[in-house]
Amino acid sequence: MDKEHNLYEVAYLVSPAYSEAEAQNFQQTLKNLVQSLGGLIDQEGEVFKRRLAYPIKKMREAYLGNFRFLLAGEKIAELENKLKTSKEVLRHLLVHTKRQPPRTIRSQVLKPSLIPQTDKPKKTQKTETEHLEPASDIAEIDKKLEEILGK
Repeated sequence: MDKEHNLYEVAYLVSPAYSEAEAQNFQQTLKNLVQSLGGLIDQEGEVFKRRLAYPIKKMREAYLGNFRFLLAGEKIAELENKLKTSKEVLRHLLVHTKRQPPRTIRSQVLKPSLIPQTDKPKKTQKTETEHLEPASDIAEIDKKLEEILGK
């Protein structure tokens, strides 16, 4: 007999006919069962109401509950049996999992040679008087345009 504890995760849907308090109590009942079988709760889960992607037993909503725990492999059948025979549970999933190390996020540092250089001049704020051009400047611009276009 293997006395080594394995890490498991259980997720289940509780019928919306029950109240949120009853769904919370059902999760506590499952946790107590795991602990009575010699298991340890690894990660406390939540119970919250969830809209389902498709109807299950003609129900569109359910309470979703989950938690992770350590338990010996030969004791998992009792927990599975409790989930199968429970009238509250619409569906359940019990999986053997591995502990995931925390993910580290690498920040990318751009080398100065990789940063795109732009030749655009920096924009400065102009006052209203700078936006208005005198009529003589417009006449000069028109004159230069005619020279360029050859008219």
